[in-house]
Amino acid sequence: MKHISSIQNSEVKKLLLLKAKAKVRKEEKLFVVEGRRELKLAQQAGYHIEKVFWCPELFDESAFSIWQQNISPTQGFVSVDQQVYKKMVVRESTEGVVGVLHQKKESLEQYVPKKDALILVLESIEKPGNLGAILRTSEAAAVDAVLVTEQHTEIHNPNVIRSSVGGFFATSVFVCSNKEASAFLQHHNVSTYAAVLQKSIPYTEANFSGATAVIMGSEATGLSDFWTQTQITPIKIPMLGHVDSLNVSVATAVILYEIQRQRNR
Repeated sequence: MKHISSIQNSEVKKLLLLKAKAKVRKEEKLFVVEGRRELKLAQQAGYHIEKVFWCPELFDESAFSIWQQNISPTQGFVSVDQQVYKKMVVRESTEGVVGVLHQKKESLEQYVPKKDALILVLESIEKPGNLGAILRTSEAAAVDAVLVTEQHTEIHNPNVIRSSVGGFFATSVFVCSNKEASAFLQHHNVSTYAAVLQKSIPYTEANFSGATAVIMGSEATGLSDFWTQTQITPIKIPMLGHVDSLNVSVATAVILYEIQRQRNR
């Protein structure tokens, strides 16, 4: 197996550019994934792994030999020194493996939701950590699809991937415009609920039994006028203290688990 001991190596430089630059990720149609479970989930979800970098100091050889049996990078495995690995990852404690993967183009036009589908629409989410946390919650709450509209944070940002803890690979994620999302929901007769304050009902009073879409807005400005002017049911989470809002990832989790509570009672 090839070994790299310098951050000046061309393969390391390529990964660092992919990690740092959204433009490079878009042009190369590649992205970076850290962690043993995340890489395994990615392969199970049909993502093609180009290369895996392994740090023996963090992931001992015997355990690595077992783990790698289920991973098939097209350009193989490369071992790296610990100091090189630290430069390659968002977090140093990511289990000693980091991979370069091919992006997968998901087509919303070809996606057919099931009869009682649960769909999450995320408009202009700004912070990668929030988007990743929502994808993690979406997987845990059995969301069928996530539509990322008017994209502010690129979905292949390493902080999105890492903070999703594998949720990115376990849920269908589509990037589209508000108009495309709205047309999709209308075409499939999905009942639409949006988290807004004006003329809204408590989220616990909504009926989420059928095909349901929940629309969440950005941390800074909430939902745009586009959604408030469409056929939606406005819902709210009552604030019982002095603050007037929750973090968008927390608010999303509260609503998603209310939906599952209603469906499973």
